[in-house]
Amino acid sequence: MLIKSLKGLTIVSSVLLGSTFLSLGQALAFDLTVAAGADPTTLDPRKTWVAQGYSMNAHVFEPLVFREERDGNVLLYPVLAESWTQKSPTELEVKIREGIKFHNGEPLDAAAVAYTITSIQDPNFTTNLKLWTRDIVGVEVTGPYTLVLKTASQTRGLLNVLAQVPIVAPEAARSPDFEKQPIGTGPYKIASYTPSGQVVIEKNADYWGTSGEADKITFRIMPENSTRLAALEAGEVQVAENLPPDKLPALRDNPELQVVFTPTLRVDYMIMNFRNPLMSDIKFREALSLAIDRQGIVDNLLGGTTKAANSISPPGTVGYDADLPIYAYDPVKAKEALAESSYNGEVIKVGGPVGRYSMDKQVTEAIGGMLQAIGIKVEIETLAFSSYIAKYNEAAYDFAFIGQTDFTTTPHKHWGTLFYSPTNITKYVNPEMDKIIEAASVELDDAKAAELYKQGQAIAHEDFGGALPLYYEPQLIGLSAKVEGFIPRLDEYIIVTTVKSKQ
Repeated sequence: MLIKSLKGLTIVSSVLLGSTFLSLGQALAFDLTVAAGADPTTLDPRKTWVAQGYSMNAHVFEPLVFREERDGNVLLYPVLAESWTQKSPTELEVKIREGIKFHNGEPLDAAAVAYTITSIQDPNFTTNLKLWTRDIVGVEVTGPYTLVLKTASQTRGLLNVLAQVPIVAPEAARSPDFEKQPIGTGPYKIASYTPSGQVVIEKNADYWGTSGEADKITFRIMPENSTRLAALEAGEVQVAENLPPDKLPALRDNPELQVVFTPTLRVDYMIMNFRNPLMSDIKFREALSLAIDRQGIVDNLLGGTTKAANSISPPGTVGYDADLPIYAYDPVKAKEALAESSYNGEVIKVGGPVGRYSMDKQVTEAIGGMLQAIGIKVEIETLAFSSYIAKYNEAAYDFAFIGQTDFTTTPHKHWGTLFYSPTNITKYVNPEMDKIIEAASVELDDAKAAELYKQGQAIAHEDFGGALPLYYEPQLIGLSAKVEGFIPRLDEYIIVTTVKSKQ
């Protein structure tokens, strides 16, 4: 499965190497410091559902396969898997690399991989990663380093799913301390974790692959845009993510810094909670959508660093329909639709995070104001992401800001949380959409699958169903001008194992 990258996509990200000279003949030691916009909420990679958590954990854990960009496409390459074979339409055989150990000395083998997958699927284990592994109905260990993954039917994108499943050490994972002191096979080990403070990782001297350049990497949690920017300018951190677009001119004028921005493959949207009966009224949903000035948000709050979205799927994914129009903005028609709806003055709870996405707090507040302008009573709440996501998962809001990327490159997985009634978090039900998603999930022909995905996008556009797309999340990163070696990624992961100081 391939993803075509956005035209002109360039991402530059890195960190300044804070150096300390050692005695003559010893290597030069250095640390890296990264300002992250959100707390990972957990370091157990089976529970991570936050981009910052993905980035941090990617230094500590490894999946069977992972993604790399090559010639404008995203391809899979083996990591802990040595090879794989599709034995039948419903059986994928995977061979595991031999001789690898977890940080605590446990061996990496087929049993460890099987444990990771089945622990995610355990009904008593709470994790959103069940979405990625739901097609796997059986895991059979057929040898010390061989296992077979079984599906109920032929399944689109199963190998891509495995890129989102970092393998954990079974014995360590059974400990109640695992969420703060997890054990993986990666080039770094967890040194410490202070919730809402920082995550510190240190080099794994026994790593089986190519070691990271830094001796220590510190991810400091800084939800506020202004705080991250001030820390970068003061030299307290050496890379800062999700900087405010209105600071772009000043960043460009600073010779000590580098800056880059680009739209990403992440779509930011407002999710509708159908537990509120109003959301079942299509006229009310239409009023919500017509009230939102998406282009105005892009131009004024995001500094023109991205573009408004016409679909819950971004350009480059299979079946993306470029012919769909951007959702209209028309406050007059929004008022008319509201008058025709069942709305009767109820307060709509609007929620959004602080620091997780570019200008997320400001966008949430702006959308709340737009709803008020057409006559909807709103109650707006914005919280640091670690607090916000807990309330979001509890469905505490009627209308909530969130962003999502389909890391598996299979749109039906991405849509499963929004449109597919058996698995979505919105309680949105559309039998026609369910049928399309079910058909696409077993369609191995790309052209046929693309047509199904286009049909689904048309339904979502006409029905204002599940979620209202806003724009493609812009990635604006500030960093030191004194570094090199960072490998940019389309999936927004900030992985700094290859970063070194310019000489």
